[in-house]
Amino acid sequence: MIALLAMTACAGSLDSSEGGFGLGELSAEDSAEVFASAGVAPEPMNGQLRVQDNGCFTWSGEQADGAWIVWPESASLDGENGGQVMLDGGERVGDGSPLRGAGAVVALEDLPGGSNPDSYFASFGGYCGADAAGVVVFTEVASSR
Repeated sequence: MIALLAMTACAGSLDSSEGGFGLGELSAEDSAEVFASAGVAPEPMNGQLRVQDNGCFTWSGEQADGAWIVWPESASLDGENGGQVMLDGGERVGDGSPLRGAGAVVALEDLPGGSNPDSYFASFGGYCGADAAGVVVFTEVASSR
């Protein structure tokens, strides 16, 4: 009972912009390792950002439509609006925003710990459907507005 009360108290202190998993990100070095292990290379990508009802950020485009997005580490979750991403340079993008960048489509298992169901990426990616739809790993991304 005490543990339940403590968890409720902690949950009550979170504001609506905080998400459980945060924003899936990889450093340039980690992205390069993922691409090498998957046998792919970054290529130009154009599409749209989709923010799912469950808070997952997914890709809408010809390549890997519905895939979960893993962002470069220069991106961050918007602290004022958890449904938006702040890109390098401070631009905010949300549901329906057109995006262009360089990236590649990989399997969830290609991410660090992606085949371990207890890892961050396997848990987060599985929750966002990446085990079925795949993952778009961006090395760079910008709005194409």
